[in-house]
Amino acid sequence: MSLSITLPDNSVKKFEQPITISELAASIGAGLAKSAVAGKINGEIVDIRTLIEKDSKVEIITIQNPESVKVIRHSAAHIMAQAIQKLWPEVKITIGPVIDNGFFYDLDSPRTFVPEDLEKIESQMQKIAEADYEIKKEIWPVNKAIETFKKMGERFKVEIIEDLVKKENVKEVSIYHQGDWFDLCRGPHVPRTSFLKAFKLTSIAGAYWRRR
Repeated sequence: MSLSITLPDNSVKKFEQPITISELAASIGAGLAKSAVAGKINGEIVDIRTLIEKDSKVEIITIQNPESVKVIRHSAAHIMAQAIQKLWPEVKITIGPVIDNGFFYDLDSPRTFVPEDLEKIESQMQKIAEADYEIKKEIWPVNKAIETFKKMGERFKVEIIEDLVKKENVKEVSIYHQGDWFDLCRGPHVPRTSFLKAFKLTSIAGAYWRRR
């Protein structure tokens, strides 16, 4: 099998077998591999561990690239959720999307958060970032995912998966791990938690879950 990868400068690199974005970056240079946050295959942003299996146009997205911002913010949201559940294990999480000026996570909590909690969460986030956890993606059958999140009491995750099955007829879902924490997510994410260099939590607000 011969694989042709076209880079942004229109140069072509050939390989004898499928290769990951990370491996492609390393084949170009150690500096590029170190700063790689994600990749883009035929216009779609993906994790750097994504396997390139057919002839494609590929771009390495580095931490200096403006397109890395959404990936970093998305990963920051996961790190925040992990920090919150480390501090308050009874808190259940819903979704944590990127927004124009940052990120957020909707939570279901028996306690009322106060502004003073933000410093505690930031401190825990810093510990997670410094732990340099590898952020790993797994593909789970929907039955395994539903069963796992039910056992965890994460009813919102179960609802999301059941909706995906109903509306999109999915058979599998992607799960992202960092340390002993994991969440349902489509990604992409940065390779390691240490890519989160700076952050600031600014506000707390009430929310309605899927209000109709």
